[in-house]
Amino acid sequence: MQWLKRAVLIIVLLLVALATIDFMLENQQNIALQFLEISSPELPVSLFIVIAFILGSLLGIFIGWLLTARLRLRMMVQSNELNRYRKEVDKLRTQAVKG
Repeated sequence: MQWLKRAVLIIVLLLVALATIDFMLENQQNIALQFLEISSPELPVSLFIVIAFILGSLLGIFIGWLLTARLRLRMMVQSNELNRYRKEVDKLRTQAVKG
């Protein structure tokens, strides 16, 4: 089963690579982007789009990592709190049995 997942992943990655290459070859018109009076050098439009896609993907991965880390920290704090309450309940139970 592991080899099937790996084969599907390789096929999907190859298809994405081929689609990206085809996209870049079809969109070779040079453009210059301008933002706040700053102008970029003239580069193919496909390069700008691929760079934007890559930066967006990296930003999404980073934000996902931050959210996951925050949730893990919260889970660790709540786990410690739960252990503290369990110890307190066990202590109260033993006191009730002795008393």
